[in-house]
Amino acid sequence: MKITFLGAAGGVTGSKHLITTGEKKILLECGMFQGRRREAYEKNKELPFDATDIDAVILSHAHIDHSGLLPLLVKNGFHGPIHMTSGTAAVLEPLLMDAAAIQAEDAAYYRKSHSDDADIMEPLYSGDDVHKMLSLIHTHDREKTFRVADAADVTFYNAGHILGSAQIHLRADGKELFFTGDLGSRGKKILTDPVRAPHADIMVTESTYGGRFHKDRNKTRDELGKIIRDTYARRGKVIIPSFALERTQEVLYDLHRLFDLGKIPQIPVFLDSPLAIAFTEIFAKHTDAFDEETHEFFLSQKKNPFSFSALRFTRKTGDSKRLNARKKPAIIIAGSGMCEGGRVRHHLLHNIEDPRATILIVGYQAEHTLGRKIVEGQKHVTILDQRVKVNARVESLGGYSAHGDQKELVANVVETPGIKKIFIVHGDDEQSKTLGHVLHKVSPDWEITIPKVNKTFLL
Repeated sequence: MKITFLGAAGGVTGSKHLITTGEKKILLECGMFQGRRREAYEKNKELPFDATDIDAVILSHAHIDHSGLLPLLVKNGFHGPIHMTSGTAAVLEPLLMDAAAIQAEDAAYYRKSHSDDADIMEPLYSGDDVHKMLSLIHTHDREKTFRVADAADVTFYNAGHILGSAQIHLRADGKELFFTGDLGSRGKKILTDPVRAPHADIMVTESTYGGRFHKDRNKTRDELGKIIRDTYARRGKVIIPSFALERTQEVLYDLHRLFDLGKIPQIPVFLDSPLAIAFTEIFAKHTDAFDEETHEFFLSQKKNPFSFSALRFTRKTGDSKRLNARKKPAIIIAGSGMCEGGRVRHHLLHNIEDPRATILIVGYQAEHTLGRKIVEGQKHVTILDQRVKVNARVESLGGYSAHGDQKELVANVVETPGIKKIFIVHGDDEQSKTLGHVLHKVSPDWEITIPKVNKTFLL
């Protein structure tokens, strides 16, 4: 068995790992590279392999940096099965249909504003390609083994990252590989905790927060309340760029708790993202995935964790635009989470120069994204081709991360019996190297590798 790292190696996005066993090729993930628009387009427009050579795909979860190029894979000739959990399948359709729509909108905007550019960015795929891809989905329960490409036995284990997320245990050629996908934390809001593998020889672990430790999640809720109270006192708006899937639901959960406890004023909350609205409605139906706290505070009282009197859903573009004319305090949650697309760019453009406003960052911001530039404290940024001054207050709440921190990542390896080799992926260089150093101190006998893109290893 061999593994080739084709994405999210030396970085945190575009996850793709190719398993070769005998004559079979199994792709773990088919993620989209996210970053600066032109760079991302160049990296995404061509797959690093022949799509017709792939026998099967296994998907850990639905996030776009893990799933976003599946329609392109199908467009290029792949017609095999795509394996995932039912929770992942539930959120994948709206996610990828939205991605196709955004690509079409961005291409139209780019053609209009760069009419003299011969190398026009075109959509990577269409809604029709998404539907073709959806027809290839095979869903599986966690902790029930299934056969893939008549070459590997695979079992999903809960990753505790987002709805439907799974770690992948793959057995082939006498080897056992455990791939974390994106690993959540124990004690995380809403979802049940990650599950360790019963045994594995090889671990492929993410390292997004390999050198960091998260804040206590209850303290994060208190900090959220203080930020809202302070901004309300200034008569400003709180703008929250948020990932539509999971992060938005966690923020809504905490806002609901803060309102119920009387810790924030009755300020209107606008969820300004049709995609996030769709995911929130899907989430509310999957109560079997919720943890004890969610049952105690909400479900046992017949309350929807993600719905409260101050919340308004903004589905139409016209309603979204009207929010920018609003003079009174409000909380606006909109995508995208790294500020690279979607409606949040318009809200940032209209509020980032207002010293009364707060830009509240609640998720990881990849290098070179607008969100990273704002978090890093740049005094001027470019939004929708306009250079603007950052006068708004910028706050960051790390406790909302859907990724496990260093402690959780290390525990996931330590508590998996039989580990001999560890590959560290899905992290900036500093985070990956720090995690590797810590793991080496835990057990010098482990063979630890931080692979580069396009490198192949015999397992």
